[in-house]
Amino acid sequence: MFDAQTFKDTFLPWHGHLYRTAYRLLNCQADAEDTVQDVFVKLWNMRENLSGIKNLQAYATTMTRNLCLDRMRSSVYRNSDNSAAESLRYEWIDAVEQIDQQDELKMVLVLVDQLPQKQREIFRMRHFNELSLEEIRQLTGLSPVNIRVQLSRAQKKVKEQYERINCHGNR
Repeated sequence: MFDAQTFKDTFLPWHGHLYRTAYRLLNCQADAEDTVQDVFVKLWNMRENLSGIKNLQAYATTMTRNLCLDRMRSSVYRNSDNSAAESLRYEWIDAVEQIDQQDELKMVLVLVDQLPQKQREIFRMRHFNELSLEEIRQLTGLSPVNIRVQLSRAQKKVKEQYERINCHGNR
């Protein structure tokens, strides 16, 4: 499906986005660059099978995130002078944090589902599908100002509801 030039034209413009995704997770410039390079190599090696994927940018982003998580879990990534007990403690902390994050994500998904239809659609397009405002405009036909207003209202509602639930849950 992809020759070298088509591959470059398709994937290289996303380098900055993939790098920022990796850097946010790894907090290390060299590791983020290595991860993005690994993603490009994996994508190149599977280029014949990419035709069935609807959103290549989302696929590449997910691949980047997963490679970062794999790198963070690897024993090489962690300090080599950690004792076995220290390593187990980190694994326990990681597991607890992952459960907390899953619970928070479920709560946010419920809150998003409670938004009015237009706000819910725009919120999902922007935050879950990572579409640009221009892409949302093309899909919805709404003006950029209207999209920003709807998105701002949706974010405000979700944030207020989330804080209210967390405030009551911590008492």
